[in-house]
Amino acid sequence: MPICDGCSVEVSDQHIRERIERLELATRFRPVHISALLIDSAPPQRLADYFYNPAKDRSLRSPASRMYFDELVKCIGEEPGREIDEEAALGDFQRRGLFLTYAAECPMDDYAHLRDAIQHLAPTVLRRVQTSYRPKYVALLSLPSRGLLSAFQAAGWGDRLVLDGGVPFVEPFFHDPPGQGEPETKIGDRLAKALVALT
Repeated sequence: MPICDGCSVEVSDQHIRERIERLELATRFRPVHISALLIDSAPPQRLADYFYNPAKDRSLRSPASRMYFDELVKCIGEEPGREIDEEAALGDFQRRGLFLTYAAECPMDDYAHLRDAIQHLAPTVLRRVQTSYRPKYVALLSLPSRGLLSAFQAAGWGDRLVLDGGVPFVEPFFHDPPGQGEPETKIGDRLAKALVALT
């Protein structure tokens, strides 16, 4: 079985095809010049929940995926509570120079495995950022992405990291819709405020 470049494990041909499909979807909305690169840990298991797969019918997304999408598009001024045209929102996200990518380019269910994979992939992620993405700033999302901090700081990116009190931006309630935080505590509000401060 081949080794996947995106997650460094032996995988099936189906796994490779799904990774390529995610990369093609993301490339469609990649800015020419990236102002802020958002790096999350890993994409969701379901392609329907992938950020760059715009849903015409938002009920096809899981509740956590809809919340994730809605929180990230707050960075472009999308108002909470209104019906979002995902295709248009992703176009605006692109025009603002924002791009979301993942440390591990493939879904991973096991938290410990994901954390270890990100530690292993940190040099590769840093190389991708420096040679391919070349953003002005990098914002880290989710706890496992904390494994990238030391690699970025050692490479001189410390003053270009966008963090939430020195750590990655985290939304603990994505998988618990009734437990969603109050406005101003949600990840989208905190991230949008941090990005506005850079301009």
